[in-house]
Amino acid sequence: MGPVHREIIHHPAAWTAAGLGGKQALVLELDARQLDAIDALLDRSLHLAPQQIRRADFDHPVLNRLMDQVRELLLHGRGALILGGLAAERYGEEELRRIYWGLGTHLGTAAVQSVHGDRLGRVETADDDPKKRGYRSPQELNMHTDSYEIVGLMSVRAAKAGGVTGLVSSLALHNEFLRTRPDLLGPLYEGFWYASEEAQFDARPVSDRRVPVFSCADGLVSCHFEIGQLRSAARHLGVAFKPDFEEAVELFRALSVREDLALSFLLEPGEILLFHNFTHLHSRTAFENYPERKRLLLRLWLTPPHGRPCDPAMHLRARTYERLYLEAHA
Repeated sequence: MGPVHREIIHHPAAWTAAGLGGKQALVLELDARQLDAIDALLDRSLHLAPQQIRRADFDHPVLNRLMDQVRELLLHGRGALILGGLAAERYGEEELRRIYWGLGTHLGTAAVQSVHGDRLGRVETADDDPKKRGYRSPQELNMHTDSYEIVGLMSVRAAKAGGVTGLVSSLALHNEFLRTRPDLLGPLYEGFWYASEEAQFDARPVSDRRVPVFSCADGLVSCHFEIGQLRSAARHLGVAFKPDFEEAVELFRALSVREDLALSFLLEPGEILLFHNFTHLHSRTAFENYPERKRLLLRLWLTPPHGRPCDPAMHLRARTYERLYLEAHA
């Protein structure tokens, strides 16, 4: 177990919902010049499929300045933002895919999200998914982290009802533990093993080592948490959580949805939510599709150059996706 950080975190990424005041505090609205630049880049890259677009294909002085600002905010500032202004009436689904992927090339390298090698994931219901991954169901997803450093979610089609996004700063949660239950930080820093849905039918369903919920590297606290995969690992290993770890993760879950800490909002079609996965958790309420069309979000998992210093265990789930993909295509 690494060192436990014992000081209150005073950083823009340790925000609270009460301090922000609502969704609008996260919105960075694209202006007319930025939209014109996007249109010019769409025309310039028409000969390429969306995922063939590289950073050089989506280069424009106006957008470069914007994405430099976005990258700085994600890596060193508040750690979360919503890009607004891509009106669904102005752009079709294929154009939104191209824009989203192109903007992502400014932030990092897109990772595979399944054994199929998809790097621009479709967050959409699929009744025939044998691995039962949560993002392919209409059910509620509890507060959790994903697998890579930067996560992007673009709304393309809204649900008929539900599908509310939740976002909370894990640094704010760490502050709450330090203020109220510092004795439970130790078990969270010790962590537990993980068993992901993607690896459940694999010969190695459980992570090779414990993954801390909280860890600290170079003075920076990072977080990794997915309660379903923690409990799945316990079942695979035939062990129970220690009582102090059980108490800690249940308090963690309760704090992560407390109204003064967690922000809740609908991501409207055309909006892009970007956040640093090691300093934020996200969730989604259950939803109902329209009979004629499904709710659709597009997901990016990105590894930025010169990213956040962190415990190597933060990357173990990501390595599992990469290993399974390589084994499936060997």
